[in-house]
Amino acid sequence: MRETFQDIVRQLSPAIIIELCSKFVGIPSISGREEKIAYFLSDLLKMLGYDEVFMDEMGNVIGRQTFSLGGKRLLFEAQMDHVDTRDSIEWSFYPYGGVISNGCIYGRGAVDAKASLAAMIIAGSELKKCSDSLRGELVVACVVNQEVAEGVASSKVYEFFKPDGVVIGEASNLNIKRGQRGRAELIIKAQGKSAHTSFPLSGVNAAEKMIFLITFIKQHFLPPRHYLLGDGILVLTDLATSPSLGTSVLPDRCVATFDRRLLVGETEGKVIEEISRLISLARDIDPDVQADVTIAEDYVECFTGKRLKVKHFAPGWFFEEGEELVKRAVIGLCSIGMEPSLSESGFGTNGSYYGGIKGIPTISFGPSKEDLAHTKDEHVNINQLIKATQGYMAIAASFLA
Repeated sequence: MRETFQDIVRQLSPAIIIELCSKFVGIPSISGREEKIAYFLSDLLKMLGYDEVFMDEMGNVIGRQTFSLGGKRLLFEAQMDHVDTRDSIEWSFYPYGGVISNGCIYGRGAVDAKASLAAMIIAGSELKKCSDSLRGELVVACVVNQEVAEGVASSKVYEFFKPDGVVIGEASNLNIKRGQRGRAELIIKAQGKSAHTSFPLSGVNAAEKMIFLITFIKQHFLPPRHYLLGDGILVLTDLATSPSLGTSVLPDRCVATFDRRLLVGETEGKVIEEISRLISLARDIDPDVQADVTIAEDYVECFTGKRLKVKHFAPGWFFEEGEELVKRAVIGLCSIGMEPSLSESGFGTNGSYYGGIKGIPTISFGPSKEDLAHTKDEHVNINQLIKATQGYMAIAASFLA
């Protein structure tokens, strides 16, 4: 007779989870350079007995567990990449040491999101022990390049596995996050006319026109608002002129970069149209304002050699508490004594692809707090790490029951 889900949760070995998370943190995996941890994960999933394990063209490592036929498909996804560490000398511990101290595991990526990754992998492995009580499939996807291009790796996972529900492994303090604001990187380019600074009236100073335009946009931009996600804000993040080194040359080009946080339903077309309208209104006041707006694009380089052109537009997403995945997740977590609240994610996740683009029911769940990600002395509490593993098991058992 197979063990029950509750039996398996009670017998879960904290030592294995702790060791695995510490090992993950000890393997540097900056975006685009995840090959060492990717191959380690591939071997690990095979060793843990996943029914199918493979690596796709981007370097995502995917493990599938198949239970009884005819059920739903649930996806656990967490990133294996992390931001760089530029202040190692200021850390209390070596950022890639996976040091265990004061009930926590310290290191870059511990919170974002190697603790979630370790917990998901162990949860998926342990759930196989109670497969008689589950139906459908569970896939654990360990994805690359999340820090530089939200959702791009997820689009490749989706080609392999089209889930009925998605759990994103991100810090949530063990609560359920059922939505997030999206993000667009907007580029406004202002054109001027070059001239010698001794005769400025013979040219058009692109920098001055951009200053006027930025001020006008700030005064007239009306952010949309969601009753839980908040405002769709617009923030200037960069400003550059060309030519930039000539002390006696009027700049004929100025480029401004904005971070635009998106709410549910805001499309590329709507966002561009909104800023284009403000540029047009500014031009009515000053005909010398010649500018246009686009969504930023560049290339993502994968360690596999795959090179992808990406557009920096990740839509917002949100699911009401009556959504089946949200309900089942709450029921599952409560069944093991947890009391999760429902909230919204403060930063970007790959949920923008599944929930925002594909409309698939999506939540985020994981150990630790969001504000510890990307910080000096980043660390995850070990008790939360263990509870997160149990939580992933409970969510999957409830959704696939």
